Amino acid sequence: MSVPKAVSRLLLTGIAVLVAALSAQTARADDIYLDFACSGAPCNGTIVQAPDGGYSTTGITVTEGSGFYAPGSLFTLAFDSDSGAISIVGQGALSGEVFDGTITKFTPGSGNATITLSFLADWPVIPTDVQSYFNTPTGYDSGFAIFLSSTDSVTSADITITPAPEPAAPILLTAGLLGLGFVMKRKVAAAGAVA
Repeated sequence: MSVPKAVSRLLLTGIAVLVAALSAQTARADDIYLDFACSGAPCNGTIVQAPDGGYSTTGITVTEGSGFYAPGSLFTLAFDSDSGAISIVGQGALSGEVFDGTITKFTPGSGNATITLSFLADWPVIPTDVQSYFNTPTGYDSGFAIFLSSTDSVTSADITITPAPEPAAPILLTAGLLGLGFVMKRKVAAAGAVA
């Protein structure tokens, strides 16, 4: 087998491995999540708008519905758009289950009688059992909360936390394959110059 064929085969193999790695990571992130939600009376919380336009909560009762925790497991969701802080803390026997995050994007929107708050957050602190489940120490999410503008009562909330992607491995793999291809190309050029 000639050296140029070896280089092309190595690069094709590397690309196939990279595509497989990226596909596997995407599938895992789509299948694994925690969903904290409430609607109607079980929300038991309020959202208050500050004079500066920010929003904060008194604590919203949510349940986790993905099946990771026992059915009916209760948590308290709290956030403050001004400081960017967001947390979900287990109630009762789950009081040690603490999620602490940072809001990265926050968008309020008004309806006729309600205000909808949409946000994105990074979760650098998640419980160790969730870290094992996610196979990563952090998470990220998209979420929303809806409340009545007249009473500040929360009517609906939903936070879906998924594993934070780890882009370093595919990037390092690609860089290594490109470097190896460059070295082999130089060797081929040097071998051709000698002959």
